[in-house]
Amino acid sequence: MTTYEIKPFELTPDFEACWLAAGRHLNLRVRDAGASWLRADLPPFREHLSFALGNQLFFIQIMDVNAQDNGWYQERRLATAVEDANCIGCIMPMKRVDDGWKPVELGWGLIDWKTQAPLNPFERVTDQPILMTPWEIHDVGVQAVRQHLVANGWTIASWQTDLEVDPSIFAHKDGAFCGFVVRNSNKGPDKGKRPANAEQVAEQMHARGWGAKFVGMKVADAEDIFDPMFQHLTRRIARRSRLLLSAIEIEELSL
Repeated sequence: MTTYEIKPFELTPDFEACWLAAGRHLNLRVRDAGASWLRADLPPFREHLSFALGNQLFFIQIMDVNAQDNGWYQERRLATAVEDANCIGCIMPMKRVDDGWKPVELGWGLIDWKTQAPLNPFERVTDQPILMTPWEIHDVGVQAVRQHLVANGWTIASWQTDLEVDPSIFAHKDGAFCGFVVRNSNKGPDKGKRPANAEQVAEQMHARGWGAKFVGMKVADAEDIFDPMFQHLTRRIARRSRLLLSAIEIEELSL
């Protein structure tokens, strides 16, 4: 497991204005379709926006059609996210109009990142059960920890859900700035365990005057009755299942 410093997408006034316009356009369709947002926060890390509809996940990067080389669209980051999450990668071409921004394409405003063809999310949804990927299980834990921190007075500075990047969350409270490493487990009774390089990660954060925290959680399908005979097995969880999570306990990252 390699640890990197979190480097969110560099925000500019133009990007932020375009991102807000894209989000407003999609939000109406996400709401009417019964979909749910996965990421609709700044700063972005890999995808700029993402949502779940039926058994599919849609990861989106916006693009200025009049300045396609301005760095907004980063194909490599999107490709990695698509592979990790087993999701559908999308581009949302945008253009400036009368000091504002609007989608180039009709409908949802999306195109397939590989074929460049217009994309209607409803046409990609099927009745086939899809198992949650390790990334999705990790994402569930990160979102739960974010909510817990906010509810307990923390302010989130940045967050991301790349399994190859630690920490997952940076937050501050009462003058303390901390990084939170999150790990989930869907195997038997186990909670997520610290990464093998936990001591190194903690030392790097302590060297900068930051706190280094850890949250290990267990996730399971709410309908999955755990038989003690099978506690040694990793449990299969279908996407969009109702989930059970263990209690959130914040510990020091370094033992």
